[in-house]
Amino acid sequence: MKIGIIGTGIAGLTAAWLFNNAGHRVTLYEKHQNLGMDAHSMTFEQDGVTLRTDVPPRIFNVNQWPNLLNLYRQVGIMFDPIDPSQSFSLLDQPNFLNVDLAYQPQIPDGLDTTKHLNQIMNDIARLADGALQDLADGLSDQTTLAEYLQFQDYSQAFIYDFLYPILASTVCTCSYESLNAYPAPVILKTLLNLFGNQPLLRTKFGTQDVVKRLSRGIDDIRYGTAGCSVYPTPAGVRVETAQGRAELFDHLIVATQANQALDLLSNPSGDECKMLSAFSYDDVPVIVHQDPALMPIKKKGWAHINLIIAPDRHAAMCGVWMNRFNPDWQIAQPIIQTINPLSEPRPDTIIAQYELQRPVVNEKSLAGLDLLKQLHQQTDRRIWFCGSYAAEGVPLLESAVLSSLRVANHLLVPLPESFSTIETGN
Repeated sequence: MKIGIIGTGIAGLTAAWLFNNAGHRVTLYEKHQNLGMDAHSMTFEQDGVTLRTDVPPRIFNVNQWPNLLNLYRQVGIMFDPIDPSQSFSLLDQPNFLNVDLAYQPQIPDGLDTTKHLNQIMNDIARLADGALQDLADGLSDQTTLAEYLQFQDYSQAFIYDFLYPILASTVCTCSYESLNAYPAPVILKTLLNLFGNQPLLRTKFGTQDVVKRLSRGIDDIRYGTAGCSVYPTPAGVRVETAQGRAELFDHLIVATQANQALDLLSNPSGDECKMLSAFSYDDVPVIVHQDPALMPIKKKGWAHINLIIAPDRHAAMCGVWMNRFNPDWQIAQPIIQTINPLSEPRPDTIIAQYELQRPVVNEKSLAGLDLLKQLHQQTDRRIWFCGSYAAEGVPLLESAVLSSLRVANHLLVPLPESFSTIETGN
């Protein structure tokens, strides 16, 4: 088969690797000048040393990302455990909580135990047992996270000084408003996978190595192809670029964000419009900088991942100390990636700024997933959709890989036995 793929994030690259390995002809379309998964990585100079870092930093574990890890192993990607430490503080105040690998809270030395901290620690302890039981009892996807937490009487301290900062900044990467609307089972399954002793991992040589290995052997990669148009025809699917080049494919895989995919389709069906419109996205600003004002106020309290909470408790930012993420960096000055910053770093400390987007999960997106499954069951389907939005669970690299495995499965591409197209805990 002749396969076209628009978009080269992890979903598009997974699909490309699967179809290429199965002996099909693959053409990749990418709007950037390099492969999309690596589009925001950066190289810069610091202290006379050339450094390269992923933006955002890619962190995963075996429980939550089984298909991603299997994919990485299949193509020979190496990974290392990373420092799992996290700190929690209110803006411009000392840390009130530290967390280790197993998400077990520790009170910083010299800080008295208070009712506030006891509430957090007690609720962490009861969440694991309570969530497991509630899921076993068939907790409905119609129950939102906000409803679940209120019904189970979790403390405000636990919700706004622990749970929501973690979810909004490092797991779901979205607003508190979007978190409130998340289906409770999606969050609880994810938390149960994160609580435990599985190490956090990073790819040893970064995303650049990932995209090179996944695209190896694919000779037809067309960069700078923003503005493609997709036309279904009786003979296949025609893709026209803004430069006027046209190509006909047996099947086309659209591996872009859902909110970009609809613009590609020249004549979408009503169900395609309804499905793609069901998925919404939150904007996620990320700043790479060197301003310690966006970190805990005492440097000795800096962890690898630092959750800093707004005074009104309605937002939090995440400061990733990249010197710990990249232990091979031999530099004195700190490099920080701040996700969803509560304030701007000093202009002279800014290295780079990005505006990213993350899909969110809610009642409407669940209906969109059901409709996507129906569309992919059509016997005459030639246009397919994959991406982090296009599978169950929190939209992560894992769900993107899973969505591509399912498209390959529909087209009878053989999968290595280590992969599973069934939901694996998301």
